[in-house]
Amino acid sequence: MVRARKRLGLKRVGHAGTLDPLASGLLLLLAGNATRLFDHMQEFSKTYTAGFRLGVRTDSQDITGVPVPDHAPSRRPPLDRDDVVAALDAFRGTIRQIPPMHSALKKDGQPLYRLARKGIVVHREAREVTVHSLDLAEFDGTEGVVRMVVSKGFYVRTLIDDLGVSLGTGAVMTTLRREAIGPFRLDVDSEARGEKGILTGLF
Repeated sequence: MVRARKRLGLKRVGHAGTLDPLASGLLLLLAGNATRLFDHMQEFSKTYTAGFRLGVRTDSQDITGVPVPDHAPSRRPPLDRDDVVAALDAFRGTIRQIPPMHSALKKDGQPLYRLARKGIVVHREAREVTVHSLDLAEFDGTEGVVRMVVSKGFYVRTLIDDLGVSLGTGAVMTTLRREAIGPFRLDVDSEARGEKGILTGLF
């Protein structure tokens, strides 16, 4: 953000939606009077591609976390692709999600992720979110990739954890990539050529 302010010569620069520490991909910056559009852009749906691994569960719901000590899987990978495809059906449409402790949501003014780093777990209310589309793009029996279009307030790491619970194996997120926010999209061809930070859309 500091670099953006210096480059643009503006003090008012903000971003429309944080990226998960494990993530890559699209992050929109709003500068000057455009910062007034922040609330509007928060309403946009988002497109993600996420990698996952079955057979493990962690406190952060991703591969960087500490394994959950009481994780007792009822099944172990490898699983059939059809098992995962069938399990994903339950996560399409309007669903309820409990926000993860490793998130930027605040409790008494403190981000939950800071509490989580201290080993503190607090109660979080489940919230309604919408999954517009959800597909299994790759799967080898243990690791796979899902692609989704989701509403604001959605947590991909929680989807992966919930999927692992439903399969009886446990699961963690291994990668996360934001490909689109509303009409704004990564230019995949340009990125493949090594040109970073390029997106298409209307400003």
